[in-house]
Amino acid sequence: MTLLLDNHELASLISPAEFVNALDKAYRAFAHGAGICPPRIDVQSGAAGIDGNYQLGLAVGMSGDYAALRIKSDVVFQQLVEGRSRKNKYCVEPGTYMGLILLFDRSNGALLAIMHDGLLQKMRVGADSALGVRYMAREDASALGILGAGGMARAHVAAIATVRPISHVKVYSPTQTNREAFAREIVDTYELDACAVDDPKAVFAEADIVSSCASAIGPVIFGRDLEPGMHLTCIGGTLDSKASARVDIALRFGLAPAPAEAPEFRIEDECLTFAEAGVKASHGGTRRYADVPPERRISFADLLAGPSRGRTAPEQITFSERGNIHGVQFSAVAGLLYERAQAAQVGRHLPSEMFLQSVRN
Repeated sequence: MTLLLDNHELASLISPAEFVNALDKAYRAFAHGAGICPPRIDVQSGAAGIDGNYQLGLAVGMSGDYAALRIKSDVVFQQLVEGRSRKNKYCVEPGTYMGLILLFDRSNGALLAIMHDGLLQKMRVGADSALGVRYMAREDASALGILGAGGMARAHVAAIATVRPISHVKVYSPTQTNREAFAREIVDTYELDACAVDDPKAVFAEADIVSSCASAIGPVIFGRDLEPGMHLTCIGGTLDSKASARVDIALRFGLAPAPAEAPEFRIEDECLTFAEAGVKASHGGTRRYADVPPERRISFADLLAGPSRGRTAPEQITFSERGNIHGVQFSAVAGLLYERAQAAQVGRHLPSEMFLQSVRN
């Protein structure tokens, strides 16, 4: 039987701490040569009227006992919010989205589950940032600054609070009602001290960890605002050149390997974009979130082999990022949720025969 799981059913199964640990296990295995994935792939149409571009996003990978394919179908576009360019998207109509994860059994190829990706995706990203905090932030880091007040920001607070003793959260987003509602939610949900600020610079003041979860295009973390000892994560917007230059050590969890047919081909960018128009739209996938000088970058494999290559002094500024191993992430966390759903008897069962055929493809 194939298990069908929507966001409502998955919500009861998602544990931030378990996601962090599942990624930790998968990343360690990947660093030692187990698991595989290409970079994320975006296939983008030319301009589609006033709505931007159609984009089919694919992430595929294997980790542990599972293989996963994540599919997104979006109209992607750019809009101005408080005078700043933001990425946005929809499927069919504004406010609805399409994202599915197909989970397969590596032992026999069976389609084990079809899952909505909305909540899973957010916690996957939050857990990745939290894992960077686990390995690179100061042990006593307790003040968290957040840029953005959406679902990604919520997932970051939930995940980061499992790896450091967070006691205070400051949040900025361009919309006052959103940032104030976010701060109230953090107080109510986690019993943490939280406040909304009306200037993004205030997020950085006395912060130990700063996470950008904004949907912005272009720099949102500026070198002028950084303070000694900070740890930075960024999954929306980018670091500016001065911020990248101030980072002492940047941890990258993984780099997708070259294809067997072209061993010389390696790409460090988050995704490969194949654009019908020949030029990627500005609201397409991010090239890189930071451009830290190469001599200051380390891989997770480097860190596992030599822990002294990580943070060695409290005043250092550190940065962490996933890299382009989305497929390893999805197979790890979707596999975890499938096992939890089976144990909890959650989800709807579809006959496996619906997805099999007698005609050889």
